[in-house]
Amino acid sequence: MPGMGRRVLVVEDESLMSSLLSDVLTASGFEVEVANNVLDAREAVRAFDPDVALLDISLGGGPSGLDLAMVLHASRPDIALIFLTKHPDRRTAGLDGADVPPGAGFLRKDMVTDTAYLFEAIESVLAERSDRVRHDLAPDRPLARLTATQVDVLHMAAQGLTNAAIARERHVSERSVEMILHSVFQALGVPTHGDVNPRVEAIRHYINAAGMPARP
Repeated sequence: MPGMGRRVLVVEDESLMSSLLSDVLTASGFEVEVANNVLDAREAVRAFDPDVALLDISLGGGPSGLDLAMVLHASRPDIALIFLTKHPDRRTAGLDGADVPPGAGFLRKDMVTDTAYLFEAIESVLAERSDRVRHDLAPDRPLARLTATQVDVLHMAAQGLTNAAIARERHVSERSVEMILHSVFQALGVPTHGDVNPRVEAIRHYINAAGMPARP
């Protein structure tokens, strides 16, 4: 069986997702422990001693899966780390390269029922080949043509903020925000003339790729 007795810690605060992962992994020969917050996860690391940890990035209030990953990377580098995410691009989750521990993989939540994809992700990270499960870096991913600044500004526009509000948040001029958004339109191939509002169309691109962002 694919699991061959390997131990997997699932850190996920959505009970449906954690149950789904636990059932699929257990049925395939993995030993599974589930935690729904960082405190329980750290206790499980001591008691369960996992080979790999599947970490939801967002765990509601309190420390995040990212916080836990940084602690584990420093204290238990023998545990392979895989982030569970709905985001096709880590930047839409508010992450940059420095936020992600070296060797960590990314697992798309919408594909966890694909057992081949799930097992390949686990085995690749255990074999120190996390580059095989970094969909957040794929050149054909949505929004790949945007810079980190462009993604950030488009994210705030999708939150409903005006250009003036975005300028205040970023401590730049409103004109700078207008220029950044114009460069977003160009990168996404959004026409700036015609019957379609380019700002609205660019926001549609963002929501289709990353979902509706929470209000600030």
